[in-house]
Amino acid sequence: MELDEIAVNYYHESLALAQKSLISGITISAVAYLVAISGIGKSSYSIPFIGIEVESLSYFSISLLCLYFACGMLCMHGMEKADTNWKLVSDADLSARLLQTPNILMAKSISKAFLYGGLFMVGALLSAKILNLEGWRVSIVGSIVSAPYFLALRTSAYFKKPSPHKSTDNPN
Repeated sequence: MELDEIAVNYYHESLALAQKSLISGITISAVAYLVAISGIGKSSYSIPFIGIEVESLSYFSISLLCLYFACGMLCMHGMEKADTNWKLVSDADLSARLLQTPNILMAKSISKAFLYGGLFMVGALLSAKILNLEGWRVSIVGSIVSAPYFLALRTSAYFKKPSPHKSTDNPN
């Protein structure tokens, strides 16, 4: 297996990780919001993807908010690794074709604008509902909780620039 093949495989795996993390984070936020607004009283709550049970609704809600943040960190990590692997591909034509990989994080500007707004609203609404925050505190906590997703989306902008390592003369 050639080095470019390995870099391409890692690139695809990294993008898949980032996209799955984004979708998982959005799913977790929906569950957290539904739980926070409904306030369903149960004896215990099971945290999705982890399987840990907690006794309190407030602990469960805070755990979901932390899990939303953790999915954002994983999404950001996946995008950074995809960027690193994309830069390792030495063939300029192959590198350009890799930019056509279907992935929500590699979407055009308008789609990203909606994602930015939606992810911020998720972070802000969850923090307001779960932590009982108001005013400017909601914006600050919402920005902090959503920051990894913003950075992941920002990383995708680096793929648009030609990598300095690319060469059409060098097939390796």
